[in-house]
Amino acid sequence: MKNRLLFVIQSCLIIQFCLVGPSRVHAQLEQSDRLEIPTNSSRSELFEVFTLGNDGLLALVRGDASFGNRNESWEFTRYDTSLNPVWRMNYKLDYRYIPVMAYQGEHFGYWLFAQPDTDHFLFLQMNFSDGAIESYKGNLLSGIDVQQFKVIGSKAIVAGYHRSRPVVVVHSFFDQSSKVLPGLYEKNTELNNVDINEQDGIINVITYAYRKKNCVFEIKTYSYEGKFLKKTALSDPRNSLISGQIVPLNADDSYLIGNYSIGCTPYSQGLYITHISDNEPEKPEFIEFSELQNFFNYMKPKRRQRMMERIGKRKSLGKENRFRYRLLVHELIQTEDEIVLVAEVYYPNQRAGSPMMVTNGVSRPYYARSLEGYRYTHAIVCGFDRNGKFKWDNCIPIKDLTSFELQEMVQLTPVNDYFILAYPQEGTIHTEVINRSKVVVENEKFKISAKSESDKVINNENAYLAPWYGQYFLAYGMQRVGPSSIGQGRDVFYINKLTYKTESINKAENREGMSVPR
Repeated sequence: MKNRLLFVIQSCLIIQFCLVGPSRVHAQLEQSDRLEIPTNSSRSELFEVFTLGNDGLLALVRGDASFGNRNESWEFTRYDTSLNPVWRMNYKLDYRYIPVMAYQGEHFGYWLFAQPDTDHFLFLQMNFSDGAIESYKGNLLSGIDVQQFKVIGSKAIVAGYHRSRPVVVVHSFFDQSSKVLPGLYEKNTELNNVDINEQDGIINVITYAYRKKNCVFEIKTYSYEGKFLKKTALSDPRNSLISGQIVPLNADDSYLIGNYSIGCTPYSQGLYITHISDNEPEKPEFIEFSELQNFFNYMKPKRRQRMMERIGKRKSLGKENRFRYRLLVHELIQTEDEIVLVAEVYYPNQRAGSPMMVTNGVSRPYYARSLEGYRYTHAIVCGFDRNGKFKWDNCIPIKDLTSFELQEMVQLTPVNDYFILAYPQEGTIHTEVINRSKVVVENEKFKISAKSESDKVINNENAYLAPWYGQYFLAYGMQRVGPSSIGQGRDVFYINKLTYKTESINKAENREGMSVPR
């Protein structure tokens, strides 16, 4: 009788385990296509990638000037979604100019060049459809430290600092005229963001200033012609806004979403969202990190428990919790039903080596602004509905990831009702799949393989990820590949097309109790 009872208990436990499933669900990341561009050992080369959605991608190879020619060689190649070449275009950069920054529009790519110690600038415009190139020259400000470069219509917006004060210049490609936007050239003021609304022809300049021991967060709005329209000041007696991104609803109605601190510090206390209507901001909704369900899930269980107990104890005593997190907030992702914020938590790290400059199409400088590296601990994902209400949050832990530049490492790709989170590290892609606040597939690792089955990856340099189209995204960087792991091999710049098999996600989601514990 006892043996039979023991057998029944064991059978029930086995059935229950099968119903609930293991704590780890294996999915599949496929490397469907791969492009390898051999490097030229006789010259210095830099590589860049611009994703073009369903139209493929643009790869740029920049090479040193050749013997007898002082101009730098720029080779553009557009590839389709199967990584087959569509067109190739060569451009010789006048040796008097140096590259400053790039900007990717919907149909055109733009590059900004400066002639050192002068006010001469050069703008390059490329048509993504056929590779046609047009160049424009202009005079801006000599000695401007460019921080942002964007294009709206036929005008370039160059934002930065001149003699330690913020300045934004609007330059017309057609008549080569330049205009400095008024009301920005002030002491103790930082440029936070330059937001362009192409549909309404509006330029919003967001600034952060320290005045009379107070932090002032302002949005100055200008017309397409550079005329000042209005100023929106946002303040709170206790909290200071650190960053902000505008989500326009119409010309006079928008949301502002970002992170905030207690006091005038760069350390984040949490997130906020506020509604701005007719130039009047409503009282922001502040979401402290301790109010997020999954913010501390990057910690080991015992440490997380101690953290939550300490937070709860301070709240019960009527004391506020103080956090000191640095946040790198990504550009907001907008879907039909919600607004999604992704941000990495990072710390300054020790001095690192020289980077390989590769970008994924966002406005980014070609040279490092800091010689210090950065260490990432985790990334948070938060969702807001279209009425501006905070709805859910999640987190992906990041282990031992450092970067020479402070840049976006975690990429988010919406697939059906899921979000795939991924980041690269030493030739490996780490992934996690979430359904809002629920983890469907926990952290998995996938190796980036060489193109030929006979080749092995001998060495990996800095790798990058970029969302592409649908459920596809790109991994790219430098690798040394060869037939043997002990040989010297050859250096290649690779671009991998990756896709996540959604069938495994659906199977995981349909199984009962599939919320994966950390």
